[in-house]
Formats: sequence, C-alpha cells, structure tokens
Amino acid sequence: MISLYNLNGKKYFSVLLICQLSVFLIGLFFVLLFVLDLDGRIEISNAIISIPLLILYGILALWIGLFWKALSQITFSHSSATRTIFQRWFLIPVNAFCLIGAYTTHTLLLLHQGNNHFIIAFLPLLLAGILGVFTTSFFAVKLLRSIKDDETLYIRSQKILDELKEKFGTISTKRIELSINMASGKSVASPTPDQQGFQVMGLMSKPWYDMSDLPGAKLLENSYEIIRQEALEAIENKSILEPYHYLGVNRGGWDSVELIEAGKKIEKNSLHLPKTVSLLEKISNHTRLTDAALSVLQPGEVIKPHRDPDNFHITCHLGIVIPNKCGISVAGESRTWKEGKCLFFDSSYEHTAWNNSDTPRVVLLLIFYKPELTDIEKDFLQYVFIEKFPARMIISPEEHFVSQQR
Repeated sequence: MISLYNLNGKKYFSVLLICQLSVFLIGLFFVLLFVLDLDGRIEISNAIISIPLLILYGILALWIGLFWKALSQITFSHSSATRTIFQRWFLIPVNAFCLIGAYTTHTLLLLHQGNNHFIIAFLPLLLAGILGVFTTSFFAVKLLRSIKDDETLYIRSQKILDELKEKFGTISTKRIELSINMASGKSVASPTPDQQGFQVMGLMSKPWYDMSDLPGAKLLENSYEIIRQEALEAIENKSILEPYHYLGVNRGGWDSVELIEAGKKIEKNSLHLPKTVSLLEKISNHTRLTDAALSVLQPGEVIKPHRDPDNFHITCHLGIVIPNKCGISVAGESRTWKEGKCLFFDSSYEHTAWNNSDTPRVVLLLIFYKPELTDIEKDFLQYVFIEKFPARMIISPEEHFVSQQR
C-alpha cells in the first residue's frame, strides 16, 4: 500500500480503526457526562465536560487528515506538486484554525456562564467554518481549472501524436502513447510496477518479454498439438476444474487445473495430461518453472486489474482455445492470444484480462523464474517464498561453483 504519514498497510488501517473506536468511546463518554449533568444526578463542571469534547476534536482532525491524504493520492495523482501545495497551504492551516476556533469557543463558554454571551462565544468557531467553506471553494475552482487545462493538454498531445503516427508509424510512438494515457488517467492498467512484496534488486524490468528471453519455452509451441489435445480432453471432465484463487480478484468465472505448484507435480491432475507434464519437466530443466496450470476464463468474464507482489517471475500463456473478443492488458498495453503461440509478461505490472465472447478461453499458464537469476538465487527464493516444506536444502555456494565448473 502507498505510504501515508509514514504508515504502511496494516499500521495505517490500525490507526484509522483506533481513531474510529476512540471517536465512538469518547463521544459516548461526553454524551454520558452531559446527560448526567442535565439530569442533575451528578454536579460536573463545564471544564470536565469539555475535556472529552476537545480530545474528540483532535482525533477527528487526525482522522480527516488521514482520509484526505489517501483521497488526495487519487484526486491529485496527476500532479504531486498540486497535492503538496493543497496539503501544506490549505488542509493543515484550516484544520489547525478550526481546532483553535473550537478550543476558543469552549474556553469562552467556560468563562461566561450567562446565556447572553453564547453568540460571542461561538464566533471563533463560526469564523473558522466560514474560512473553511471559502478556502475549499477557492481550491475547488482551482482544481476544476487544472482538470480543464489537463484535458486541453491531452487533446493537443493526441493531435500531435496522431500526426507522428501517420508519419512514422504506431510502433515508434508506442511508449509516448502509453505515457500520455497514464498521465491523463486514461490507461487501462498502470504501466509502473509499484513495490508491494519482496523485490530482487538489479533485475530487468519490462512489462512484456519475448521468446528470446526464455528460449527453453520454445518446446511449448513446438508441442502445441499434443498439449491442445490433452487439454481439451481434460477440461471435458468438469470435476477437475477448480476456481482459480486470487484474493480480491476472482469471484467466479476463472477456473484452472493445477499441474505444478511450488515446483512440485500435482499427481491427481497430471494423470489427465501426462505428456504435457512430461514436456513441462523437460522445459524446467532449461528454464526453471514454479507453477503450471490450465487457465479457463469463462464467457463474459473479466479478471480485475491486479499485480503480483514480487518481481522475480515471468508469466507465460500458451494459447489453446482463443475465441474472438478476448484479450489481456499489461501495463496499459493490450494484446491478444494466438492459438499455439506464447505470450510472456511480468506479472508485477498491473494486468487485466477479459473474455467478451460466448465460449471459454483456455491457455496453459506457466510461471518461470527470470533468466538473469543465478541458481543460488533461485534456490533461495524457492526455499523462502515458494516451498512451505522444501524437499531439499539450498545448495551451498561451493557446491554451485563446482556444478558450474562441471
């Protein structure tokens, strides 16, 4: 999750939950004191009654600030400078002024007990509220103007881009087109891989890969007919299809037949595709893979945009049954599968897929380690992140050096 006030993930949500609980409990305590004082059951001074209310204001200020920070990441995502200016020159000063107004109001109420002084006592809070409405309106106008300017710039850039496409072709302007779409918020998926989980430093980072990056996978395309025949026979047996579990993404319509998981063969499913699994084992000897499965996307289904937490894998899709009106987008660039051909991509980039046809889309999904990883690095990653109960210990650097010499 994005950093908010130096709080990440669970800590950020914990602070929000604590704020909510505190507002609820302190609010109840204030109401209880106020009711008891009104009923005359307990004689309580205004100072004591006001203390929980003042604490409540402080917690609400923090709560509003946290929510604003999260909201502004989206609202001003096109301009971090605008967000910073708004935060520094509007949110913090107005929030502070409203707090001062609230504290001053309650101080005057404590000092003046008579009803005639209530209007004077509430003036600071009234002035703070008027200032808040005025400044909010002022910045809202500036925001709308900024959005209009951005739209004008987008239209102008599109016009120039169209001229360049006509003159030099679409391939030469592809990166500029993706950058424009991202900057204007019109990209299908984010072209940047935000760090979410463990990252191996120094690895190549690009959304799409080619067969030349994983030459060992060429055997997949060469053996397409064998794989296709076994795959079609296997998915005829509906009982072996299981929902593909991906938290927050799959709610049905995305099924799979797991063949290899964490580098280990799934025996019960491998019986249905013995030749395919044998091929995968051969490929893994050259380009080590961690997982393999038949992936079935049902008609009319869309896989929500998502990204994987690590950056050390390459995902491969071998097209088996590819109807019309289906495709995949990685980092904002859309492509379509072809039967008998492989697509390679880095799943740490945001990606989404869809099947708008009336027949299922079937691909063989494989997950490989990135080729620039050494055997020692692959063993480490397999041992720590992939295998819950590793079949063997990591080889030592000495063993790896000797094996390389051989």
